[in-house]
Amino acid sequence: MKREKIYEFKIDKALNAARREALEANIEKNAALSPKPFEYGWEEDADVLHILIDPVDIEVEFQPEKVELYATAPIWAKVGFTEKKKAELRGLVETVLQDSKFISTK
Repeated sequence: MKREKIYEFKIDKALNAARREALEANIEKNAALSPKPFEYGWEEDADVLHILIDPVDIEVEFQPEKVELYATAPIWAKVGFTEKKKAELRGLVETVLQDSKFISTK
């Protein structure tokens, strides 16, 4: 299972407690957009959000000026993790980041 960087988003505002709460609320609000049920949680003592869409583990790593999106999946699952699926995931994460005011809509 190799960790693969999917995308990087430049953000206007860094993660803080209020934006973390807004992010979680927007994840719940936009859950219906996900093609499959998922679970999520924060890495202890780090600004990394894990989203498990079985069998893929998505990591959303928050840094002061950017957010990096990674995916880890078993070899057998990587076959189905196409560029189209990666683009859908990127769009979903981007929507949640915009709704949570990390990225301004243009």
